[in-house]
Amino acid sequence: MYVCYDCPRECGIDREKSVGFCGCGVNARIAKVVSPFEYEEPGLGKLSAVFFSGCNLRCSYCQNVAISRGAVGEEYDDEGLAEVFDKAVGALDLVTPTHYVGAIERAAALCKKKHRMIWNTSGYETEDGVKRASEIADVFLTDIKYCDKAIAKRFSAAPDYFDRAKKAVKLMREKKDEFFVEDGQPVLKKGLLVRHLVLPGCAEDSKRVLEFVAGELGTDTYISLMSQFTPNGVGEPTVRLKRIEYKIVAEHALKLGFKNGFFQDFSSADKKYTPDF
Repeated sequence: MYVCYDCPRECGIDREKSVGFCGCGVNARIAKVVSPFEYEEPGLGKLSAVFFSGCNLRCSYCQNVAISRGAVGEEYDDEGLAEVFDKAVGALDLVTPTHYVGAIERAAALCKKKHRMIWNTSGYETEDGVKRASEIADVFLTDIKYCDKAIAKRFSAAPDYFDRAKKAVKLMREKKDEFFVEDGQPVLKKGLLVRHLVLPGCAEDSKRVLEFVAGELGTDTYISLMSQFTPNGVGEPTVRLKRIEYKIVAEHALKLGFKNGFFQDFSSADKKYTPDF
């Protein structure tokens, strides 16, 4: 029996018999492994991305909508997942891992070699889930998507998103930043990188997200402010981000005094940056 309370949805279903909001069972299901993967922030080094199927958040505008809505790809038992990890080159970029925290824990214990793991999450985590992930992952690569409850409800059916995410990211921040050098560039060995995608019509909420990070986590926190929003043809928003909206938010980040991180070129708002599933 695997009665699941692994994420804030707290479905409480037995995943050996049924599926909850994420649409997934006990074993991990992988849609695609991309190695090398070159579309994350440069400060993360050489990566292999493991794209897990299903999602506990399922945002209306998801760029990976082809895999986030159900059972896509191949299912792996614990030994099989450990083999996938061991075959990967570079660090393991675990994309949307939250609803598989149990499977990843079990597989990590079976790996034959040590892996630097990146917990690439939407930020919609329980505090217990973050503590468990911290035992596995070296780096937290987390979104903070919204502050506003109405926006979170509209786009992710999760009005409690910020209440959950702010507690989760404060725990993630306890993993102190450490670096190493790879190909002459500093790479985050351990620590936290906070991402935020600026959405059309939501610049003021984006500013509130940045104010939270600056005030509660510190302006030395590594951030990645993204402009890559592209309508997915399925959900909303259905319009593109305006250049001026991203500029307003980026200037606010500079005004707040962030010292570390990345801005994204506006040309990144293109479907070519979404893997083909």
